[in-house]
Amino acid sequence: MCFGADPLSSLVRRSLSTYGVVVARPFARGRDPPRKLVRRDGGHWCTDSLDVLVHAGQPVCLGETTVRRYAPAALGSPSPGGSTAAAVVDVYRSDSREVRYSTDPGAAHCGSLALELDPASDSVVELRVSFGGEELRLCAVDTISGRSTRTAVPFACQ
Repeated sequence: MCFGADPLSSLVRRSLSTYGVVVARPFARGRDPPRKLVRRDGGHWCTDSLDVLVHAGQPVCLGETTVRRYAPAALGSPSPGGSTAAAVVDVYRSDSREVRYSTDPGAAHCGSLALELDPASDSVVELRVSFGGEELRLCAVDTISGRSTRTAVPFACQ
């Protein structure tokens, strides 16, 4: 595939949209709306927050990888045998550079992946996001067990 006469000019592109994953983060009074407040495990958490991977208009290099680490806040339902649960990573996009929550106007779900975890361990999920020519490539790895899962989110999901 040829992107242009000068191959180096095609290595950096600007993202047309903001992409992020949904996380629960500490609630910030005065900044986060009260309807986003959840009290769990003695803490105050903000639901539906987006951890932005790339902002609209931000330059990204093809093949560049961003790595984030997350402690699962709540695990999905255990499997029928009860030995595993799932950490789900939901990806959202928005044309707005300043999107903060998955419920903001114009924010749209565009992909997800589920990673099986051992509910008895204190797993940390490492999320690796690579910027391809036509998609975001996501790989989630359980840092305890080494289990992993992958998905791709096309930029054309708009």
